[in-house]
Amino acid sequence: MAQTKPRTIPIYRCGPDGRDLRDSPCPSQQPASASPLVFDQPSAGQAQASKDNAIADAKRANELERDRLKKEAEAGRRNSKVVGIDGLKPIGPAPVAASAGKAHAPDSVKAPKAPKQPKPPKAPKTPASPKPAKTAAQAG
Repeated sequence: MAQTKPRTIPIYRCGPDGRDLRDSPCPSQQPASASPLVFDQPSAGQAQASKDNAIADAKRANELERDRLKKEAEAGRRNSKVVGIDGLKPIGPAPVAASAGKAHAPDSVKAPKAPKQPKPPKAPKTPASPKPAKTAAQAG
């Protein structure tokens, strides 16, 4: 395996407090201080190996995605049964279009209840003996 090559380039700190970094000398009106920056330069073999790994990873990712999409489609076909809101209870048979002809009633549907019989009318009340009217002496 090839080794990286150490490289050095000068970095110039310009401006107030040396916060402006440049790879070329500072303009003449600004103070400058040059300091070396050491970094590793990958070899051609390392760069090619990195590209090959990226290509292999992309191929594997595409392969995994195709496999996942195939499995999701298969699961969708297997689990296409309509279920209730809670996801556990089926809601009944699939709806049938009106143009599909007369549909038979499924066995699980209950027949409607018979209407209740009306109650017999109540007998009218007979008035009791009339009360005598109050006199002024009783009212007061």
